[in-house]
Amino acid sequence: MVDLSHSGENTCLDAARHSRQPVSVNHTGCRALADLPRNKTDEELRLVADRGGFVGIYFMPFLNPTGHATATDVVDHIVHAVDVCGEDHVGIGTDGGVTAVDDLDAYRAALAEHVAARHAAGVGAAGERADTYPFVVDLRGVDQFRDLTRLLEKRGYRSGRIEKILGRNFLDYADRVWTP
Repeated sequence: MVDLSHSGENTCLDAARHSRQPVSVNHTGCRALADLPRNKTDEELRLVADRGGFVGIYFMPFLNPTGHATATDVVDHIVHAVDVCGEDHVGIGTDGGVTAVDDLDAYRAALAEHVAARHAAGVGAAGERADTYPFVVDLRGVDQFRDLTRLLEKRGYRSGRIEKILGRNFLDYADRVWTP
């Protein structure tokens, strides 16, 4: 499996064009909605899908230029990716399982200390801030996928399409690239 999540635009396009296997961008957003470096352009998304690949939309702050993504941003990026790639090539790419942060005040304090320590050590990421959570605040906890399902239903998505987005598309992609 070739994951192009952290590749630049030219690298992503070149790899998708030249790979013998379908490629994936396991965790990204849509640059058309949030013009940030970790997000992919429509050209990149379309090429990945056209070659049988997979695009996973992450639950990260990069879905909104403010660094404060919401559940609505996640849904907007999924809808845009489906419009560009087709419903058979898009899913979720959360970079993890359930975001189990219940006590935001305690997390905020710990994050501020962590960010300060990273900056003091000279390893802080560009634009890293203590007020930017590495998750979507209103899409976390044990109900995060149920909440996402409800939001997709409100956008008119039916159960078959939602099932694809919540995991079926990734499993189908894995079958395509891992089958001898």
